Amino acid sequence: MLNKFEELSSPKAKNLKLLYSLVRKLGPVTINTLAEHTGFKHVTCGRLLDELVAEDLIYDSGIGKSSGGRKPLAYVIKPDAYNLIGVEITSLYTTVLLLDLKLNIIGVKKLKMTTECTGEYTLNYVAKCVEDLLAEHNVPRKKLLGIGIGVLDSFDPAMGVISHPQLFPAGGWDINIIEYLKHKTNTPVFLENGTNLAALAEYRMNFWKETDNLVFVSSDIGIRCGTIFQGRLVSRKRDMDDTFGHIIIDIHGRRCSCGSYGCLQAYSSLPAIRDEMVRLMKRGKPSMLTTEVNDFEEINLHHILYALEQNDALCLEVVEDAAYYFGVGLSNLIFLLRPEIVIFGGTLVPKPRFFEVAAKTAQDRLKFYPDSHVQIIKSTEAYNIVAQGAGCMVLDYFTEEVPIPV
Repeated sequence: MLNKFEELSSPKAKNLKLLYSLVRKLGPVTINTLAEHTGFKHVTCGRLLDELVAEDLIYDSGIGKSSGGRKPLAYVIKPDAYNLIGVEITSLYTTVLLLDLKLNIIGVKKLKMTTECTGEYTLNYVAKCVEDLLAEHNVPRKKLLGIGIGVLDSFDPAMGVISHPQLFPAGGWDINIIEYLKHKTNTPVFLENGTNLAALAEYRMNFWKETDNLVFVSSDIGIRCGTIFQGRLVSRKRDMDDTFGHIIIDIHGRRCSCGSYGCLQAYSSLPAIRDEMVRLMKRGKPSMLTTEVNDFEEINLHHILYALEQNDALCLEVVEDAAYYFGVGLSNLIFLLRPEIVIFGGTLVPKPRFFEVAAKTAQDRLKFYPDSHVQIIKSTEAYNIVAQGAGCMVLDYFTEEVPIPV
């Protein structure tokens, strides 16, 4: 039934969709609370809930609080009623997750992107992972609601193509991702900006009972942010998804790939960190990477992440500088958007020093406003959060309102 919500337009179908969405958000939740939120009569609300129970979409959690008599029914969604596939495609890794409806991870497949990982090769890998994950976890094909894909590069939604694939080790990305995977899997496929999806996943999984306003920031191949405003994902114009990376932090600073000088992207992204490492090593600065390559120009982003994990002194120094600039940029973003919660994600967050330095820098610059209490925290699933958000996008398509276009 859940996969029919989007197709049905009758008042009853819309009411069922609304109730399911509220149970998903508020559960465990009683009929009285749902009636207050919807304005439905108690008997109407109960009848609709019984229908959702009969369809095996929700159930009584058994943890309703009694005020002296019989415990009231307290409904929650049934997480295994359907399943979702969430995918993240980047130039470093492709991640494929099998999820339940609460975005819990049931199975994981990862592909390290190498020179053989063309667009077609990667999408064939994703399609095979879908079949393998369903088989490994005994999930019937009819329970797969859809496939969501998050990408960190600009894309053309009409063509389903990554517009400007950055630093992918292999070509062949002039391919319609949506249509290709639909054909390979015979399943609905959705494509969206990865940072937006990370914000969506964090909100749905962890914060939608706490706040309706949060920002997700990420420093990776690029620097991006996703925004939840008044409980809804803010969807920006497709060619401006990376604008956070191009705020100016030093008007006389480094030249950025966009042509401007002093952009945050030129200081705090992984490519910027890599370029600074190469520059310093050429000047004679010692690093463990000296013995890893024959030519410093051969150093890639995987080398940088490895050196950081090994606490290479030069790499830590460069990353701390990058984190400081990121904190400066983040404080500017907070001044503009005034979120209640800021969540850090991306490849650098689980590594040493980046989060700590960036968060402290931002908080120090916010001290002028002592009553402005902004939580700055790490993402709960730094390596999987985009793919979880991609799965969430599928469920939202059938059960939630569309994003706000700005």
